[in-house]
Amino acid sequence: MKKDILKVGNLVAHPGEKIQGNLTLKSDGNYEDVQIPVTLINGLEEGKTVAITAAVHGGEYTGVFGLIKLSREIKPEDLKGQLILVHITNVSAFEAKMQYIGPIDGKNLNRCFPGDKNGTYTEKLAHLISEEVYGQSDFFLDLHSGDIHEDLMPFTLYHREASEEVRLESRKIGELMNLGPVIGSGSDCGSINGMAMKYNIPGVLAELGCRGECNVDLAILYKNRILNVLYYYGLLDGEADEPKVDEVDYVHCMYCLDSDMDGLWYPSYSAGDEVNENQLVGYITDYFGNILREYHSPVTGKILYNTTSLAIRNGDPLISFISNVNDCTCCVNHGLAETHNMDNI
Repeated sequence: MKKDILKVGNLVAHPGEKIQGNLTLKSDGNYEDVQIPVTLINGLEEGKTVAITAAVHGGEYTGVFGLIKLSREIKPEDLKGQLILVHITNVSAFEAKMQYIGPIDGKNLNRCFPGDKNGTYTEKLAHLISEEVYGQSDFFLDLHSGDIHEDLMPFTLYHREASEEVRLESRKIGELMNLGPVIGSGSDCGSINGMAMKYNIPGVLAELGCRGECNVDLAILYKNRILNVLYYYGLLDGEADEPKVDEVDYVHCMYCLDSDMDGLWYPSYSAGDEVNENQLVGYITDYFGNILREYHSPVTGKILYNTTSLAIRNGDPLISFISNVNDCTCCVNHGLAETHNMDNI
């Protein structure tokens, strides 16, 4: 989708230029103008247009640092194609150091895509990013980093319900990122991963880092894995490292248990631990230490991520599992009133 001029909002980069500035979400009277930091790099030669975002959630930092390093390293004269780099997508949540949601309307940006230009603040932000950034890209990378309250193992997520062409290309991008399990998600929860469906373009949601830490070594790793993707698609000169098929951990099922009460959460295991179906994985107590509910693994598999905060509210995610088992019996076995969520991230 290479164009002579790369334009995002009022930012314009001509061939051979690197432009840094802000994409503005205009005030509607309920909030002031929001300035979203963006780098545009427009190569001198034809190539793909790639969108890369960080900090869709306010407490995820490793991707921000990795993207800053990438933006400073790449020179337009070395690039074949175009890059749209959104350093901090959810600025208000980032500045407020908030997990999941933003301070203006209390909504999770990763549940609001593709957005609504006439909606609330977060819905308008999702619409702006969808139209200005993802809508003009050939593929995208969305960099997550484990929120302030999350312990997780690195992975990439792609949309398995997209067209076959988009699905296979997205999975290939996940392989090239080579961060850990490559997970096929069937979720339609308004996440940025759904952009693959709206615009029929490949892309992945990546996770590297956790607990709200800005880890320098992981930021460099993020940058290098992005470069590997850019090498493969010819945006930069370099030899891509392609993992062999038998070296990739393909995962087809992801399960998430949510809390059905307020209380104190005590997880029994850490991200990456292996568990068996029906195994106790944590419990919630009241504020006096009395156990209110035990939670068990719905499948035999691995813990993908869990919540590390002691405080928990009704509806909060507790723990997520990955497995290639296509069904589970947890809701029947453990008396949950409703079935657990799948692909909730």
